[in-house]
Amino acid sequence: MAPKDPPIDDEGDDGDLAHEAVSTMINPRSSMVDVAGGRRLSTAAMRFFQKETSTRNLSLKSLSLSSVVSEGSTRNLVACMGMDGCDHGLIGADGKVRDEYIIQRQSVNRPGTLKKIPLLCDLTTSAEITEIDGWVFTMLLTAGFAKMASKIDELNKINVFPIADGDTGANMKVCLKLPTRNLLINPSDNLLLASSNMAADVLLNGQGNSGTILSHFFVSLAEEVRSIRKASLSVDAFAACLARAGKKMDAAVPNPVEGTLLSVCRDACAGLEGRGPYSSLEALLMAWNDIAQEELRKTPEKLIVDGVKVLEKAGVVDSGAQGFVYLVEGMKLASAGELPGALDAGMFASAQFMKTDEGTKSIAVDHTVTDSKYRFCTEAVVLLKEGVDAQTVVDMIQKAADEDGIGDSIASVKAPAKDGGNMVKIHMHTNEPDLFFDRLRPYSKDPIFKKEKVEDMLVMRELEHGETFTDLGDAKFSIMGLCSYVMPPLDDMEELFTLPVFLVPNSTQEPMDVRFVSDTDACIALNQQRHKETALRYTTAASNPMQLKIELLAALSKGVPLLVFLMSMDKRVSAIGRNMMAAIDMLEPHQKAMVKVIPHGWGFYEAPFILEAMRCAEEGKSIDEAFDRCNKVAAHNFTFTSFVTSATVRKLLAWRPGLFPKGFTVEDDSFVAFGIPATIREDTLPEMKRVGMLMTVQNEAASMSELMGAEVARIKNDLKPDERITMILVQAVGRPDYGYQYVNKLKEAGVPMSEDAVISVYNGGMFSVATSNWGELSAQYIVEKV
Repeated sequence: MAPKDPPIDDEGDDGDLAHEAVSTMINPRSSMVDVAGGRRLSTAAMRFFQKETSTRNLSLKSLSLSSVVSEGSTRNLVACMGMDGCDHGLIGADGKVRDEYIIQRQSVNRPGTLKKIPLLCDLTTSAEITEIDGWVFTMLLTAGFAKMASKIDELNKINVFPIADGDTGANMKVCLKLPTRNLLINPSDNLLLASSNMAADVLLNGQGNSGTILSHFFVSLAEEVRSIRKASLSVDAFAACLARAGKKMDAAVPNPVEGTLLSVCRDACAGLEGRGPYSSLEALLMAWNDIAQEELRKTPEKLIVDGVKVLEKAGVVDSGAQGFVYLVEGMKLASAGELPGALDAGMFASAQFMKTDEGTKSIAVDHTVTDSKYRFCTEAVVLLKEGVDAQTVVDMIQKAADEDGIGDSIASVKAPAKDGGNMVKIHMHTNEPDLFFDRLRPYSKDPIFKKEKVEDMLVMRELEHGETFTDLGDAKFSIMGLCSYVMPPLDDMEELFTLPVFLVPNSTQEPMDVRFVSDTDACIALNQQRHKETALRYTTAASNPMQLKIELLAALSKGVPLLVFLMSMDKRVSAIGRNMMAAIDMLEPHQKAMVKVIPHGWGFYEAPFILEAMRCAEEGKSIDEAFDRCNKVAAHNFTFTSFVTSATVRKLLAWRPGLFPKGFTVEDDSFVAFGIPATIREDTLPEMKRVGMLMTVQNEAASMSELMGAEVARIKNDLKPDERITMILVQAVGRPDYGYQYVNKLKEAGVPMSEDAVISVYNGGMFSVATSNWGELSAQYIVEKV
């Protein structure tokens, strides 16, 4: 076996948030759990987290440990696996996986860059390898993933069963990419630790039917390795673990189907039992690959649905089974030195789904240092008409600034366009972005610029240099919800916990945690959606119960109760709601007692309730007092307007036709306002009644400005003489200036507001990409009696 390099540090079926009930509902005691986004967890997966996770009094110190594994050799960590009574490894003294460890695994399961794959062992010497330790295990999985990842398109294409949705390859890649990368980032030569890490990370990343089965396989393998309680195993002993894990595969789903990933994984592993003994890794890999290939060839004959051999009819083998066989084949090829790219770290690179501004460079301007008479940092990338000189455009804008006073701080970059022609990027500070864009439009080849950007510099400067919005340091409870997706920009607060939600672009089919997407990338993605040739289809995927349990544990580690906001707890309406309830059900009784849930019923319109909870926390109120106050606001005082384009309405109609009146249609190129009466409700509306009101059409108009005017008139008319608006939150999609236009129209029309009304206008960020179109707005109000 070659010398082992030191560890390398890391740098740096899709679902909807609300969708119809499915046949298999979430129940931690069921044999199969159907999780949002088609993510299902097997019985073994549930056991791994639910029955084997211990309950601890978590401390912030315990959660900030940099790593479970120290650098260098880790064979001494066998003692930390629960064998000597110590309690700082994966397995605690009680033989259970520790919650602290699971939280740490979640913290490393984020996109990052692996610049180089360490050569932990040389698989080409497999004829001489007689022991399987953590480093051999890691290199085997790296080779298997390399082969499988190179075949994603093929696996998607041959996806026939159970649904021909073309995502099996993508799901298998997502399931194994970060877990394999994590083994390389912090490698351990302890097979107990490496196999347990892999099992935990596959659970956290697995999705779809293939994720269910792979989760079951790696959990079962980790259990078999742990049962022997050694840091390394002979090849023969490891083969026996594979065989026993294979025999457990029928428990992965309630009704195992022959001729699928499950049966091939089962038989390819269990079949090793009759081929031994294995004198070397080479002998094991050759036998395993032979058996796997043979079982794969049988899938068209074995898979029968309603009397039809569906694979044989389609002329393919099972896609999930093929993916698993590629894993095994990759290991065998690497051992023979026949796997190009086996050590190419590029296979772990984050997917590139957001384009930059082609050849233009960024314009660096610091908006947080000096005052300006202009509010908006405005930018446009223009593909110029043929014959238009870029300098001419720049000179025109400079003249407009000097003579007409439309703005200042002009900067520009010129570059050729990738598809031919010339582009210019121009930056300006202005109070009226539309004036800036209107001056540029005659020079643009396309009706829509390559990019637009409008940022509120006053908000940026306030965040950088202003006073803290609120102080929750002495709060008696913490808050969890859609916080960072729906709230105005705030300083980071340890008392606020944002639920993980994932966007899945169809270009990569790799889930992306929206919490970690920058505003810059969100702006690029929103602009990309405006052009047919670059637009992507995004779907949303809610966190599974295991991921949400981790978030709950992190929040409860502060030692104070937790107030959780959900759109709904009804499993027919909200995937994240039903998964949260499953996660809470997995907590210990004393932990459950610390969690209170408010199902407000108003979709993504959650910011006013979170702000109300923050106000209660700052005032030192208890969680019960905050619970009562927020419930009252949601039931009686909250109202909203959503300004959307006809394109968005059509998407919503296709997505949830039942939310609209029968026969509802919308005019092309029109604008629609959804909303509810702007007045205090005397009766308490049931949660599902509120959900049903989300798509109530109030007005329709030919322009956004006209629609704003109609809504201002409606809201003024709705308010009773003794009612005032005390809060207005306007979330914009790329154009905060439109939000200020609307607020100004409300003021100019004399809409009653309290003197100390909270008014905030802000961009919606990446969350808007899947739910909205450029230039749309949502306005949320709180109405109180004088």
